[in-house]
Amino acid sequence: MSAETVLVEILGGHGRVQTRERIVLGSEQRAFTIGRSVEADFTLDDAYAAPLHARVEVLPDGKLLASDLGSVNGIVFAGKTHKSASALAIPDSTLQIGRTHLRIRTAHENLAPEKPDQMRPASILHDPAWIAGAGALIGGMQLAYTSWLGAPRDLATVIVTTLISGVLAAGAWVAFWALLSRVMQGEWRWLRHAAIFLGIAAVFVAIDGLLELGWFVFSLPHWGTRAAWVGAVAFGCALYLHLMHASNLSTRRAALIALIVPALSGGTGQWVQARYQMRDVNHIATSVRIYPPSLRLRPAGTAEDYFRGTAALRDAADKTRKSLRADDDDDESADDE
Repeated sequence: MSAETVLVEILGGHGRVQTRERIVLGSEQRAFTIGRSVEADFTLDDAYAAPLHARVEVLPDGKLLASDLGSVNGIVFAGKTHKSASALAIPDSTLQIGRTHLRIRTAHENLAPEKPDQMRPASILHDPAWIAGAGALIGGMQLAYTSWLGAPRDLATVIVTTLISGVLAAGAWVAFWALLSRVMQGEWRWLRHAAIFLGIAAVFVAIDGLLELGWFVFSLPHWGTRAAWVGAVAFGCALYLHLMHASNLSTRRAALIALIVPALSGGTGQWVQARYQMRDVNHIATSVRIYPPSLRLRPAGTAEDYFRGTAALRDAADKTRKSLRADDDDDESADDE
């Protein structure tokens, strides 16, 4: 039998390689020892490891067998401790000696295919820095445009204040997910989470604007909850991507959370807002942007329809006012009794 070369790696808390050492086994002695002593073939700096803790044998087909050499703490496989074990197969080529996690690699290991290096034009679309920068630019322009539509007296102050508020909100959101990535994955991933948040925010702004423009062009009926529905979908997509890059959740669980959380939060928010607006007689349920009339592909409504709708709105307001007045009278009557 020919000599065997193995690579022993010490893994960190997140499964990343901290150190590695190559060991060459002889053609007759296809085993090596692990322990704290200098007499061990692979020496550990671990107070919970015995001087000669374990012996690992490499079979000709690459299978690994581990034996305990009389240690106090034994050998840990897949979370289970084995004491005084002999010739146990090592699952996934990983084991724990003391408090040190080890991975043993042999020449029989099946390696994943080489990842292709993206060409520069294509890598720009996958670069978190470019996505975050483009999203920040689009988001800043949208905030400034929205502030300008309000026609404030001091436009510059309102725009600056709005942009600062947006930056603080985005920074807090990205910082939360970056911290979760650091705890769960061992990396901060600032740019990745910034790209997710700002990129999806930019897509949300674009889709919402196109939908509103399409509603105007085709003279479609008013859809008051359009922005809420689009926002819920955008929030779900962002939440899914954040979870996939910040936690160890499976794809199915992340998708389930991304469906449930936006549905619950969006539905609750819509219900609370609707209840509040029903009791506010001064509320006007409209948000109209001005577009050039030449963009319309269908004729707009007639003046008669407009005034008919205004009359209906007045009747609805009077009905709400009477209902509130009746509730107040009932409350006063109950207090008098």
